[in-house]
Amino acid sequence: MRNTLLIMMLFLIPIVSYADYRETFYVSNVNITDYHNKPEGYVFSVNNYRLKSENLKIQTNNSNQYINLDGKYSDSVMTGKDNTIIRTPIPGLGLRISWVTDSQSNNNILKYFPFNRTCVSPCVLQDQVVVEFIKIGIIKTGTIRRGTELATVNLSQNVTRPDYMKIVLNEDIILKSRSCILLDTDKYIDLGSFTTDELKSIRYSPKYIDFDLTLHCEQNSSVGMSYIGTTVNQNLKNNGTSDGVSILLHDESNKPIKISLTPTVNNYVDVLANENKPIKLKTAVNVDDRRNVKSGTIEGSLFILLEVR
Repeated sequence: MRNTLLIMMLFLIPIVSYADYRETFYVSNVNITDYHNKPEGYVFSVNNYRLKSENLKIQTNNSNQYINLDGKYSDSVMTGKDNTIIRTPIPGLGLRISWVTDSQSNNNILKYFPFNRTCVSPCVLQDQVVVEFIKIGIIKTGTIRRGTELATVNLSQNVTRPDYMKIVLNEDIILKSRSCILLDTDKYIDLGSFTTDELKSIRYSPKYIDFDLTLHCEQNSSVGMSYIGTTVNQNLKNNGTSDGVSILLHDESNKPIKISLTPTVNNYVDVLANENKPIKLKTAVNVDDRRNVKSGTIEGSLFILLEVR
């Protein structure tokens, strides 16, 4: 009689598994308008989102097991971080996302992305996610396209599908820096004709010629104007063939315009959106040294640099 011994071996392998948690929030109604006129720190939009109730409890097969939650911004939007706000690819535009996962992270620092938090299974999470766009500096030209992933939350990496949450931009954000131009790209002013005797006379006084420059801005702006050129006795240097003279440049109230080789704003001009703003100036020939006045041409040139804010 043969006896057969049946040996059964049971191997226990700890398996961690999660339900198929997945949330995707689509961020719309960003409302970034009139952005140049807003102060730094201004919150353009606050969007609140709620997680599905079935996703607010995460647990493994084994209770008391630690679960990691890793919240991070996408590389396509995060160019740096200032406290709780990140810098986006659009200069001057900041993004802040907060999610109070549980009572332990319910404070002013831990609730913001990016974060790496640990909870103990079963994790009971809170449902509110807040997305804010904030002005953090001077807005300059830039674009964030619809469909751009803003941020994600992943669970522990030992799961088949670790992505728990995605936050996706659902509209284009296209912002432009303040733009102003002088419509007169080249302006030639005829200073008139003079005799040598006229310029040498003690009775000579500058004969001003009025002229306008036209400033145009795409949006409400305050524009500073710097006049770049070489000076003689604080006047514009004569580059012509005559001697003993220079060129005066005054504003409409007859105050001298400061001319220098480095940008020096004379004053700021308020310009409305799409307004053609006249900048009224006047110019004349100035006699610097009557004894050395010589005949020839009188010529001068300068560049105008705009500072837009």
